[in-house]
Amino acid sequence: MEKEAAKKWPGNWDFLKTKYTDLVKDDFPERNTKVKELPAHLKLPPITPVEKYIKVLPSPHPFPRTTTSLYGWRSGSYDHRLERYGGYARSKGALIKQLNWPHEAIS
Repeated sequence: MEKEAAKKWPGNWDFLKTKYTDLVKDDFPERNTKVKELPAHLKLPPITPVEKYIKVLPSPHPFPRTTTSLYGWRSGSYDHRLERYGGYARSKGALIKQLNWPHEAIS
């Protein structure tokens, strides 16, 4: 039974082996598009390499051996800190002191 199915398969399902692009190439004719030249004021300047503006210095510390020590290994140095302009969340004291609640109100 399996040998008979293997003989019939190419007649029934052989089209599955062809590429999709080969099947539909006659359905979509090729378009001839013209490339329009941009005016001078719309043209982009040549691309400048990133290395010209960004300088990456070698790390003062050796690369961490484990992934756990990888987190924050560069930001430990003052030059590589993430908060350039100071802490963003400064505590202003306890909320109870700000609201002037008595200690009995908390318990």
